[in-house]
Amino acid sequence: MVKSDKAERIGIFGGTFNPIHHGHLINIELLLEHFNLDHVLFIPDRIPVHKNVAGKVTPADRLKMVELAITGSEKFSSSGIEINRESASYTITTLHELEEIYPGDELFLIIGSDSFNELDTWKDYKSILSGYKIIVMMRPGDTELREDLLTHALKVERYSGALIEISSSMIRERVKNNLPVRYLTTDNVIEFIRIKGLYKIGQ
Repeated sequence: MVKSDKAERIGIFGGTFNPIHHGHLINIELLLEHFNLDHVLFIPDRIPVHKNVAGKVTPADRLKMVELAITGSEKFSSSGIEINRESASYTITTLHELEEIYPGDELFLIIGSDSFNELDTWKDYKSILSGYKIIVMMRPGDTELREDLLTHALKVERYSGALIEISSSMIRERVKNNLPVRYLTTDNVIEFIRIKGLYKIGQ
């Protein structure tokens, strides 16, 4: 990402991305437009604290799939800031580091409503709430956000746009069972999965 002279509105979107799919891409594209963000940074976890990354898929594989999926996009970029860290992927650590990388820019943490309602299980969650603006992706039928967490928040904005419901687990299961995954993720990601033999039985 080339840094411009003007302050930018940058979305921070972390996740396992195992693999990244069209749901991620379409939802974030719509969200970027809705909140007038200049850029969104996709950040794969190295050692996800709240998830287990099954199989032989490496952090480098997941970062590569993100890079492939966003090829050609001027407003999306990827970062290895977490997979290059020799410790667990704590969001607060990443946010502090990004503040140093993008001084003067406005950072927006993008998370799902389920993650927001579990923020009190995250490291230094009050610092995240009080120190950073958060965009919460609401899904149809979601319950309201927790008021006890909202009271600590600097600013929380809800996004209730049309969300594409595709899951990484669906893709992994279909690959394992030799079922087509065309249209679920980008063609270059599908080719990478095929060449590397990812998500096959026994992994």
